[in-house]
Amino acid sequence: MKKGKGHNIIFKVEEYFCAALLCTIVALSFITAIGRCINHPVSWTIEVSQLLLAWLAFIGADMAFRSDKIMGVDILTRKLPVRLQVFIRLIMNVLILGLLYIFIRYGYTLCVSNLKRSFQTVGISYAWATASLPVASVLMAVSAVAKIVSCVRTLLGKDEGEKEDAV
Repeated sequence: MKKGKGHNIIFKVEEYFCAALLCTIVALSFITAIGRCINHPVSWTIEVSQLLLAWLAFIGADMAFRSDKIMGVDILTRKLPVRLQVFIRLIMNVLILGLLYIFIRYGYTLCVSNLKRSFQTVGISYAWATASLPVASVLMAVSAVAKIVSCVRTLLGKDEGEKEDAV
């Protein structure tokens, strides 16, 4: 899959965002542990960590999907001809795109239904946590469309150099 300058900026922003989230979660967990050790628990850190973990998991899933780091079973397909492998990848990405549409649609509904629900100690709307699903699904849908376009271009013979990358 070819990556343009705009895509690279988005990828870097996601990487730094996830790194910041992970560091913040670790710091909050440390603060929680220290607070418990000195008999002064800091309860809000757990809820904030949960909120950040939702975003980390879903944005991280987009990063893994985009870079083909998601686990797959290719024991059968890797013995097939390259064009058939690309065709199977095309079908799988179309199915993934359909699933992402469902995640976006129902994730948005879930987000709206959680607007009035809030985390107990911090008072932040729970919609901020549930928004991670549709937002990350939109990002993954963009990645899926790019993969679909790459597969189609390869099948049409317009990306000769991409055939090895598509497998």
